[in-house]
Amino acid sequence: MDYDIAVIGGGPAGISAAITAQSKGRKVILFEAHGFSPRLRSVAKITDYLGLPDLSGDELMDTFVAHLKQTDVKVVEEKIVALEETEDGFLLGTPTGQYSADAVILATGISRSDLLPGETEFLGKGVSYCATRDGAAFKGKKVAAVATVPDATAEIEYLAQICEHVYLFPRYNDFQQPHGKNVSVILEPPTEITGTDSVTGIYTNSEYFNVAAVFMFRASDPPSSFLPELQIRGRSILVDDQAQTNIEGVFAGGDCTGQPWQCNRAAGQGQKAAISAIRYLSVKD
Repeated sequence: MDYDIAVIGGGPAGISAAITAQSKGRKVILFEAHGFSPRLRSVAKITDYLGLPDLSGDELMDTFVAHLKQTDVKVVEEKIVALEETEDGFLLGTPTGQYSADAVILATGISRSDLLPGETEFLGKGVSYCATRDGAAFKGKKVAAVATVPDATAEIEYLAQICEHVYLFPRYNDFQQPHGKNVSVILEPPTEITGTDSVTGIYTNSEYFNVAAVFMFRASDPPSSFLPELQIRGRSILVDDQAQTNIEGVFAGGDCTGQPWQCNRAAGQGQKAAISAIRYLSVKD
């Protein structure tokens, strides 16, 4: 394995987990694609974080990141788009690389985007979260792209270069038209992905678009999007009192495991997840 522990998420829980695991001598990699907790950075003032009163969320996150950078934790500022169990551990895929780890800690925060009907059913059958990894399979075909974040532009333009046509559903403010004459912007929100054995189309309330694939681009995806067998209740990952999920070797901490959504709790849960992962590895070794 490349790493002992892979941490997905760079908020308080993820950074706490990574620092804890690395301090115990484990080789750790952390994945964070969106600037280290934009949600926390948007908070004007935090008064209840132990030992660091009266900081903005931005200042508090900068403190966490500065601590992280003093360690040997490998930081990859890319989104995890694939996670696969193997005989030895786990393979993790980003748009540009692949990594392996013996254990995984999910610290993904709360996804505030609802899944489209049909999204889970057709995952891997035309529904994708990464154009650079999966786009080539749909070269010369019509596809749809649903984007809730502006940093999806590069992937959308890549699709425009290789696909016959791209129907783009932008779901964020200050939208700018991507390059490509074969990109049609659809302002009406999508309502359902449909198909038989694989994707055949996407609906709005008033139209149907015949496509071979639907690419979903969000700031954060529900962890079940890359681990379909993960047990979820509502928007929260189910864990036991040791931060273990229903999947052996996969742990979780922070906001992704439920309320209250507080920095102190998230940091503590990240530490618990790391300690549990270390205990798991010590038995496995």
